[in-house]
Amino acid sequence: MVFARKADDALASLVKEIEKAIEANQDKKLAAFVNLIGEDREELEKAAKQFIKKYKITRVPIVVPVEYENGPQNFNISPEAEVTVMLYRRARVKANHAFGPGELAGKVNQVLADLPKILQ
Repeated sequence: MVFARKADDALASLVKEIEKAIEANQDKKLAAFVNLIGEDREELEKAAKQFIKKYKITRVPIVVPVEYENGPQNFNISPEAEVTVMLYRRARVKANHAFGPGELAGKVNQVLADLPKILQ
């Protein structure tokens, strides 16, 4: 599960790699989705549609959650994090990555390295 405040090239890079992992792990039923969070629901919904179209996203739903300002309160998403990635299995978080503004670029492999933790 990904929470993102910005639908940009860095997020697209992560989502594209997640899509590849989903394809490669269909037998393990790997799934993911991206929550766009921020202040303006209408703008977030517009950004989600543009992101899907621009980057040709096919396997990862891009959504705007009900609690769109900062995600669900009990998830404790840092307001300073531009992107938060939670990898979980059976409702237990196995890895959590939070990236500040501009930090995701170049660190996608760091997130993907934790995939085996949820594929077991």
